[in-house]
Amino acid sequence: MFYVLRFLFFLFLFSSLLPAAGWGGVVQETLPNGLRVVLIKNPGTTSVSVDLWVRAGSRFESPPINGISHFVEHLLFKGTSRRTAQDISREIAAAGGYFNAYTHWEYTQLHISILPVHVDLALDVLSDIAQNSLLTEEMIAKERKVILEEISLGKIYPPSYILNLVSKTLFAENTLEMPISGTEDSVKAIRRHDLLQFYRRHYVPNNAYLTIVGNVDGGTLPGLIRQRFGPWSGKDKRSSPPLPPVRQNQFREVRERKFLDQAIVVLALQAMGTGDMDRPSFEIINAVLGSGGNSRLYQEIREKKALSYLVGSIYHPLSDTGFWGVYVGTDPKNVPLVKSIIFREIGRIQQESLSPRELNDLKSYIQGRTLIRNESNSSLAEFVSQGLLTGQWELPADYLAKIQAVTADDVKRVAQTYLREERRNLIILQPYPGLRLFRNLL
Repeated sequence: MFYVLRFLFFLFLFSSLLPAAGWGGVVQETLPNGLRVVLIKNPGTTSVSVDLWVRAGSRFESPPINGISHFVEHLLFKGTSRRTAQDISREIAAAGGYFNAYTHWEYTQLHISILPVHVDLALDVLSDIAQNSLLTEEMIAKERKVILEEISLGKIYPPSYILNLVSKTLFAENTLEMPISGTEDSVKAIRRHDLLQFYRRHYVPNNAYLTIVGNVDGGTLPGLIRQRFGPWSGKDKRSSPPLPPVRQNQFREVRERKFLDQAIVVLALQAMGTGDMDRPSFEIINAVLGSGGNSRLYQEIREKKALSYLVGSIYHPLSDTGFWGVYVGTDPKNVPLVKSIIFREIGRIQQESLSPRELNDLKSYIQGRTLIRNESNSSLAEFVSQGLLTGQWELPADYLAKIQAVTADDVKRVAQTYLREERRNLIILQPYPGLRLFRNLL
């Protein structure tokens, strides 16, 4: 009961401190066809972010069609029964807008940023590609080549390679282990009928969310949304939800050789999802260990011992799980010392409570980072979308109120629970022997 009262107090306090003047109101609606709509008025900005979020990602695939969500995403802006690819580009560009798309483990995002006067155009284009994309054989043949080049680049581009390796290590024997872009074999095997079947099944209104964030007229916009998206038909016959990953119970160490100039050390583990009650505490753990220049690992590894230029951490919550990791790029001879520092600092946060000053500094850091990041409409839409897909979405003010309610005991308890040794994965990529010497001779 005390926790609830404390949370409500901080919610009240932060609702008065955060820039409520920026967010002019929230309108929610579910259309008769099942499409869920969230409109966030942000009158202090000059643009509008219009995003369609479809529950279609690699987590909902099987190995034979791995990468099909990403394949479909590539094809959506290539032409519809109403517009060619050039028409789409010309119309958005002529309005001063910008469009993009992105495939995730759990969703595909279709995005347009545009001026308020042209918001109806953005709605029309997104509704068009969601309903009328052609996915012709010619489009598929061209994009297959592009995707295969993307997969090939991912094998040598360290961030992409490491992300795939971490996913494969953390989520073994679960669909989350599959690469979002697919594999060369799976992408080569996907045929047009597979793509059309996937598109028609997943790109339906009750499997999607529409967010509009920015300087918009909340009085006229709902009518435009109904006009553009109301005719969208179809219904997703959802199968069983994807299985959660098996909880790891044994420490793993993975070592590989790559064509790198440095060694890369990653410590990664499964974490909690977006709606987990312990997520706010874990956000503080992430901040204290590796997020930002004042984090303990950054200070110890880079500032005090000058062992690395690249030091950081990442926490990415999904609907029912998530992944967290710290990463360091260093000279191969420094790997044992870097490893020992990482394990020592994890042990510290498990055994020692944060001081009131450090805890307050961390909360202020997260507050500032969150507010600054979400000044843009597209970032705010992405923030909201994390919870939309789980049915527990929130605004930054709500999230920050939860951060403020975290205690030092909460942080210590969550660290002891989630950072246990048997849940850790140590991934070490090292250069091939003599690679530096060989390059210096060239």
